[in-house]
Amino acid sequence: MKKKNFLFSVFAIASIAFYTIAFSGCKGKDGEIGPAGTNGTNGTNGTDANAVTAADQSAYDAANGVNGAQIYDHPLNYISANQTDYPNAYTNFYRCKSCHGWDLLGRNGVLINKTPTATYPVAAELNLYAWAKTHNIRQIFDAIKNTGGRTKSTQTSYNGTMPDYGTILSDAQIWDAVKFLKETAHNVNEFYDLSTSGVYPTGTKTFSEIGKGGDGAAGLVTYNAKCKGCHGADGTQINVYCNGIYLGDMFRGDPHEIQHKAIWGMPTDREHIDSGCADADAMPSQSITDQDIRNMMVMGQDTVAFPGF
Repeated sequence: MKKKNFLFSVFAIASIAFYTIAFSGCKGKDGEIGPAGTNGTNGTNGTDANAVTAADQSAYDAANGVNGAQIYDHPLNYISANQTDYPNAYTNFYRCKSCHGWDLLGRNGVLINKTPTATYPVAAELNLYAWAKTHNIRQIFDAIKNTGGRTKSTQTSYNGTMPDYGTILSDAQIWDAVKFLKETAHNVNEFYDLSTSGVYPTGTKTFSEIGKGGDGAAGLVTYNAKCKGCHGADGTQINVYCNGIYLGDMFRGDPHEIQHKAIWGMPTDREHIDSGCADADAMPSQSITDQDIRNMMVMGQDTVAFPGF
């Protein structure tokens, strides 16, 4: 009986092994891979933080580039900022032109020889004129507003970093500054040639071809109509900033400032007024052309007609 059971068990095991091997051996080759399934739906695109919105465009269209030019000159004086919060000795740290220059070229332009001090900031490395042309209005707005940037607290906070203009200027005023940088600002190469040597802040600069393509006789006509009333027939009626500077000196030595103020004017110069200077009132903007400016620049090279101080 035990022998039969043993034989039966052997037979059963052998049968299972046979069928396992047999059926395993009958498996054919895998078929070709089927076509890929349909791709899933893309997710919703995120919002571009630099995108120009309809509201941005509307604010920009309503902005005034001439106001922006005066803001670029001196934001604090433009808005008559509180002198306790912003003492006269340190207002240069808030003037766009102090870091970027009247020419918007920073340390690679007229500021190449402007040494920073405790009351004057380090010049920017950026060519602001070129940068503004290659960035959209939203990017420029955000850069000017500079939320989280340097704020005014104590004298130790004054440095060369960008101020938080969002706490100083309104959004509308910032859009004015955007308009100036994007559209209104001059390419100074159209007014004069500037040669520089060395490196900031000990470099040197030389102006030439001041008033490129200008006509001095035509410039005198414009000057007599627009400027003579305040500056006098020979430009000596105003001692600019009470610093021993006549208009002739500026035509020959500061054409970078002339190209800006001749057309866009300037806010009241409170710092010099507070120090007792009577020749620092606001200068109005003028309805003149770039060619008029070039013409007057040529006119101003005449040291007899427009003497220095």
